[in-house]
Amino acid sequence: MTRIAVTVEATVASGIRDDETEPLVDPPPAHGKDGWPVGYGRVRDTLGEDGGPLRALVLMCEPAVPRDEVKAWPVAVLHLAAPDGPVDEVLCVAEAAPFTGLLDLADFPRWHAQPEAWAQALARLAPGSACQVEGIGPALEAGELLETARHAYLQLTGCLE
Repeated sequence: MTRIAVTVEATVASGIRDDETEPLVDPPPAHGKDGWPVGYGRVRDTLGEDGGPLRALVLMCEPAVPRDEVKAWPVAVLHLAAPDGPVDEVLCVAEAAPFTGLLDLADFPRWHAQPEAWAQALARLAPGSACQVEGIGPALEAGELLETARHAYLQLTGCLE
């Protein structure tokens, strides 16, 4: 499993939760009573098709403040239709004990992490954006997207041997 670093720009509460996790009695400010926080950010040392680092959504234990770096692993890719063209967002989970069972699309139903839940979190993170979910790809596709973006970054920076 590819480990990545996501620099978080914003965090919101979500409805994503494990069926086996009890609702939190005193949730942190950006954490919903019924779900874990989701952070929006960019994957360090990658270059996406838009010329910037790949975009990512990260399921976390605690809310992050802007510019926090979260160690995570990819579990899927969210394919979005945006006004400027298609966009792919890497869906990740933080490296933390509660998320060890969320590895790929097959685990999403038990975690209430279907594409709509991620899309709702994204809509709250980027109000006014006109992105619509067109599909979702498995962890393998996320890994390939990350590898391509890393290669592009290394090529651009001259670090590619």
